[in-house]
Amino acid sequence: MRLDNKVALVTGGAIRVGKVTSKALAAAGADIVISYWGTEAEAKETQKEIQAMGRKCMIYEANMRSIPQLQAMVKKIDEEFGRLDILIHNASNFNEGPMEEVTEEIWDSSQEIILKGAFFLSQAAVPLMMKNKSGRILAMIGNSYYENWPIYIPHSIAKVGLVKLIECLAVTLSPYIQCTALCPATIMTSAVGGYSPVLKQRSEQINEETRTMTVNGQEIVMGTPEQVAELIVYLCGCSNYMNGAVIPIDGGKHLL
Repeated sequence: MRLDNKVALVTGGAIRVGKVTSKALAAAGADIVISYWGTEAEAKETQKEIQAMGRKCMIYEANMRSIPQLQAMVKKIDEEFGRLDILIHNASNFNEGPMEEVTEEIWDSSQEIILKGAFFLSQAAVPLMMKNKSGRILAMIGNSYYENWPIYIPHSIAKVGLVKLIECLAVTLSPYIQCTALCPATIMTSAVGGYSPVLKQRSEQINEETRTMTVNGQEIVMGTPEQVAELIVYLCGCSNYMNGAVIPIDGGKHLL
């Protein structure tokens, strides 16, 4: 699937899954804009790697909680590229803790970074995408859409809200811009390193050697960030008949 002459914005695109996604889109021919927050060194390194692939790459530090910063970023994209074809909502935070320890600040940070920021960035980006009356908006949700995590309640609620935002945008922006939500299960040991307590709570076991996971006694495939990025590239270039879908990419885990 080729994305030549396309421009893609990946929020949180400097590290982890975001970096893999940024490089996969570049490998498919797209020029890349990476938004980051507090990871300047990583953003510059990813930028160099993408430029070495022969693609343009702009990095921009923007706080997902700051609407003016998000608007300024889109304005800069317009100035530099004159277009925007793909928007990947990947930026997130992980406020881990039991219900009794959730504060208003923790709650607000989850909602603002994951959900509020995605809405207002979409609002700013759509007019630029509509210059060509086409585009793709994708959101990385994770398996919190299908599972209930006692120690990630604010995070999970914000992610489910992001799914509804994508569904609303799919209808609102049709037929020009197609929107999709992706729900990958565990594709690395943890977003912040080490095995997540969620795995222990759900009696899940990971076999790194075979890249499989055992859930309730059933062994399933454990994916990689590269496999998720592969699907993202496909969705960014496939038929515009694909719209408003919520897609699990989890080896069938959501069925268990």
